[in-house]
Amino acid sequence: MATKKIAVFGATGTSGGGAMRKFIEAGWEVRAVTRDKSSDKSKAIAAKGATVVEADLDNRATIRSAIEGCDAVYYTGPSLGNRFDIGQAVQGINAADAAAEVGIGHFIFQSALSHKSGKGVLSLGSKRAIEERLAELHLPTTITRPSLFMDNFLTFFPVQKDGDNLSIAMALPGNKVQGMVCSDDIGNAAVAVASNPQKYIGADIDLIADSVSFDDMASIIGDLAGKKCTAISLPLEVLEEHWPQGVDLYKWLSSDPESYNAQALADLIGKPIDFRSWAQQHILPTL
Repeated sequence: MATKKIAVFGATGTSGGGAMRKFIEAGWEVRAVTRDKSSDKSKAIAAKGATVVEADLDNRATIRSAIEGCDAVYYTGPSLGNRFDIGQAVQGINAADAAAEVGIGHFIFQSALSHKSGKGVLSLGSKRAIEERLAELHLPTTITRPSLFMDNFLTFFPVQKDGDNLSIAMALPGNKVQGMVCSDDIGNAAVAVASNPQKYIGADIDLIADSVSFDDMASIIGDLAGKKCTAISLPLEVLEEHWPQGVDLYKWLSSDPESYNAQALADLIGKPIDFRSWAQQHILPTL
């Protein structure tokens, strides 16, 4: 059987990187689509075995060139820090249109866990706009919906050390439970979906591995480290000073009514990685 080819967008990022790694491990031929293949991140993913190709998400012709000949596309848009505006929707729609034009057999769209709520939040609305365009095009599509990334504690919200004490800080209430998933399981889900398109085309799958309150995240990290770890709930005013575009997103994360059921991910990949296991593997060695 010939090796299957997939174009992975966002391969230099957290979740797209997880997808890229897992597709390579599963024996797929991976085209990692990036804005700049000469960047250090692009060189690093090329060293992992991906073929790095350039595309400008504002230029549909370059997207067509990047994905033509692939069996499937895995699309996750730019990180919110890079494109927190309606351009995220425009770029995703460009990718969907390009996929339709070249006849991609399976388009996997990594959307957000916001299909029942999150109205009025720009980044979430942009993802819904992409979903609408995929439906209009009648593309063979699977939508995956990751919850909060565990990996954010390695990038955006690292554990802080103060003598023998530790802390984590986010603009979240301490008692608000969050659905969580790690990039490896996002990648495992992507491979499972792409490997069985007949079963998963048309599916809409929540990717939730664990449900943990912000206070309990701190307790777990502290317990593993044998130290006190405090969850610091930052006021939204502090977030607004540093990242005003993210205020509505964190208001939604602080109050969204979604129920966090891990069964869909477990059905897809088997037992996912819970937060304690992930933190033991990834956070503990840094403390």
